[in-house]
Amino acid sequence: MGECRVRVKFAGVLVSFAGSDSIDVEVKCGSTLRELLGQLAQQNPRLRRRLVEDNGLWPGVYAAINDVDIRLLNGLETRLKDGDVVLFLSYIHGG
Repeated sequence: MGECRVRVKFAGVLVSFAGSDSIDVEVKCGSTLRELLGQLAQQNPRLRRRLVEDNGLWPGVYAAINDVDIRLLNGLETRLKDGDVVLFLSYIHGG
């Protein structure tokens, strides 16, 4: 399979860890969301600490693909295609 471009959006505190509210990422077409997480973690160790835990999402992080909660799809095994928009939102904040 070829390469696909995926837009990754960040919300909440994740914006400061990512350094931007959105980035475009090249992935192999058909890669899973779990593989995208691994790629993001390798590229940005600071973001990794707030996004990834034990090869899964950090507690308190919501993820959606094209505005659909990943729990309604195949979770982290959801396959990505060209043009997908992935949102990561940290909904637990310090007080």
